[in-house]
Amino acid sequence: MDRIAALAMDVLVWVVFAVLFIGAALLVKVAAALLVVLVVLALGLGLTLRMLRQRRRRR
Repeated sequence: MDRIAALAMDVLVWVVFAVLFIGAALLVKVAAALLVVLVVLALGLGLTLRMLRQRRRRR
């Protein structure tokens, strides 16, 4: 009986480790995607502001 309990505990530890590892990997991917989105938005805003400034100078 102790052997089964020890085996069950080992399996449980490995499952928890796998879930945490996969969760961390997904969090890293989400963080990277958010960073890319923020960079694209910042570049878009910068280009938009530059175009608006140039239009004001021409008038």
